[in-house]
Amino acid sequence: MNDQPIQNDVEMLDDPEAGSTWFISLVSVVLLIVTVLALVVMFFDFAEAEVDRKVVDKPTVELQELKLGQQEILTEYGTYEIEDADGSKLKRIRIPVKRAMELVLADERSRTAVDSDEAVAAR
Repeated sequence: MNDQPIQNDVEMLDDPEAGSTWFISLVSVVLLIVTVLALVVMFFDFAEAEVDRKVVDKPTVELQELKLGQQEILTEYGTYEIEDADGSKLKRIRIPVKRAMELVLADERSRTAVDSDEAVAAR
């Protein structure tokens, strides 16, 4: 084997230029920071889009069922029980809201008619 170096150039033994090393380092750091920031922005945009798609925009089945059940309660006749202060259960009848409004209106009209009859009789 040959013990001589492959190349005897003086340039090969010199340190690299500081200016070009600094420039390449700074450009690399800036590119790294820009890349990381771009990835963070993309991540949070995708995360927000997923939350909007899965939570905000999607109507929940439970909420729709609850609204449907409440509409049925408001429009149908039925019975239910409540517990009074003594602990005994009282049976109540539920009527549709429209029917209840009609009954209240009829009751008010009959009171008005009775009041007007009493006023005429008092004269």
